[in-house]
Amino acid sequence: AKVVYSEILKLKKYKVLGFVDNYLAKNTKILKHKNKHVINIGSIDDLKKYKNVCGVIGVGSSSLRKKISKEIQFKIKNFKYAKIISKDAIINSNVKIGDGTVVISNSVINSGSVIGKHCLINTSCSIDHDNYFADFSGTGPGVVTGGKVSVGVESYLGIGSTIKNLVKIGKKTFIGGSSFVNKNCDDNTLYYGVPIKKVKKLKN
Repeated sequence: AKVVYSEILKLKKYKVLGFVDNYLAKNTKILKHKNKHVINIGSIDDLKKYKNVCGVIGVGSSSLRKKISKEIQFKIKNFKYAKIISKDAIINSNVKIGDGTVVISNSVINSGSVIGKHCLINTSCSIDHDNYFADFSGTGPGVVTGGKVSVGVESYLGIGSTIKNLVKIGKKTFIGGSSFVNKNCDDNTLYYGVPIKKVKKLKN
């Protein structure tokens, strides 16, 4: 969330009210910026009192982002999500990016790619042409994908992993860090290695 905050500041188009964390006391100091503390403004319930605000879920875990979004939707029906795209990222003009998604500094997303809602494209990733990232999917830093890669809902590509072109990765699947993915991957499965091997099935 602190990294997302730093990207928001660079955009200079939002006024930041603070962080929202159900597990921290209200007014807890999160970080200091220009001699001013940025605080936890409260829990999700506390968001109800604010008007004309938007937010983004600054959590790395794909499944936890989905869980939080469901809680927000249940409590605040029409809550609006920001789309945070670093000014230091290179995004082709015909790339589509969903609301609530965050693209961090030095990432490149090439022509024809579609990035769904509430996705995380982490620092210095290279997403090649015609990729499809389903909602709530994400990457660690330094991930590289070839052309026409498909990543399923809530799936995660670990730090420094490389995905061969035309590979399809199922939903809720995890790719371990520094792996080379040279084949399609099943749903709900952990893969790791160079090239990847199936490690185990994952429970929902």
